[in-house]
Amino acid sequence: MSSLIVSRLGGDAAASSDEIKKTADIIRSNPSRRYVIVSAPSATRQNVGITDLLYLCHSSFSNRENYLPILEKIYDRYDEIVSGLGISMSAGEEISALKKSLELGMNLDYIGSRGEYITARIFAEYLGWDFIDASELIFFREDGTPDKEKTFRIAGEKLQNIERAVIPSFYGTLPDGKIKTFQRGDCDTAGALIACSVNADLFEKWSENAKIYSADPAVVPDPEVIRNVTYSEALELNYMGIKIANDNLMLMLNEAQIPMKISSINSPEDKGMLITPKLKEYSRLDVTSCIAGRQNFSVIHIMKYGMNKNYGFSEKLFGVFAKHHIACQHYLSGIHQISVILKTPIFDIRRNEIIREIQEAVQPDSITLEKGLALIAVIGEGMGTVKGIFSRVFAALVHAGIKVRMTEQGADRLNIIIGVSDDDYVNAVKTLYRALVLDEEGE
Repeated sequence: MSSLIVSRLGGDAAASSDEIKKTADIIRSNPSRRYVIVSAPSATRQNVGITDLLYLCHSSFSNRENYLPILEKIYDRYDEIVSGLGISMSAGEEISALKKSLELGMNLDYIGSRGEYITARIFAEYLGWDFIDASELIFFREDGTPDKEKTFRIAGEKLQNIERAVIPSFYGTLPDGKIKTFQRGDCDTAGALIACSVNADLFEKWSENAKIYSADPAVVPDPEVIRNVTYSEALELNYMGIKIANDNLMLMLNEAQIPMKISSINSPEDKGMLITPKLKEYSRLDVTSCIAGRQNFSVIHIMKYGMNKNYGFSEKLFGVFAKHHIACQHYLSGIHQISVILKTPIFDIRRNEIIREIQEAVQPDSITLEKGLALIAVIGEGMGTVKGIFSRVFAALVHAGIKVRMTEQGADRLNIIIGVSDDDYVNAVKTLYRALVLDEEGE
């Protein structure tokens, strides 16, 4: 039985008729690609993105300003695409329908979704596939969150008897029947919902640049490209600032045991990066997949003798941070002291107020504040099964003359978090990369 692939295309894949032709060739090259989820044409050097124009058009119409020039730009973009593809679809008819929707007072979400709607119809006609409106497949709850259960049930049933289809991303339907859009930049979720609905064997995400590096190229020259990680590793990379995909999207795919492949639309022959629920085997080089880090953290050290016997101490302390909507990035605790790590820019806004409230809430013996902390994560599924990782980390840093200000390892043994001075950040990342990714001895 052949595999089933759901392919998610970004706005760059629809930027022009030439881009659509190139993308269509990629889709056709593998008959297992059966459902394609598309976005509206993205911005180019010459053009504003279609979704931005749609929002601007709605704003101008609502404010009784002249919106027709904006509508004309949308028409020009789609007319070039339709003409370049040589399909019978009329860009003029689509823009007339859009104009009528504005005049009927359709809401912002509906107008903003028309870019994906029109683009999906264009792709479907060019490929010779079925077009299915996302409003018939993807559903939201009243609070605006995706209704996964309803989507899985209805989309799964509807697509069961449809061999190939193009589906718009970016929107779905609320319980009252109105159109609801995802947040900007979250269109991949629509693709993942469809992948789970049809129990796909693979979810593909196509973008302009699919390379994820084992260290920040701005810090480490020419770092190795990551080819295979688990969803757990990918979530860690997200947290450390190496954005791979939306957390909820990856959790959903991981739960459904569906791998995700990130590929480049400009280099389809490249292997890309595969994200899987689990890695089957680890070679020696698989132990550490990435060195990632972020700077500009603060640490609050709270000392109170007998803290470990004080019921409700932690609840009161973290209640102060929760009150101010400040997430605690990490915390380290002992018998008499707890150290809480926070993002400096967010914490500094209410620093004095927070410290005062901590003093009132837990009555500590002392509070001290450190700034200028950088956090570096050594990430890899294999670290929990290989001996000597800790010793290699600290030996490398000591050899480089870098002082470690804190360290932590998660219960899943997926990563080691090391705290160093902001001033030592670049040197520490380079040192750890050489020692753990390249497996080089210190000089």
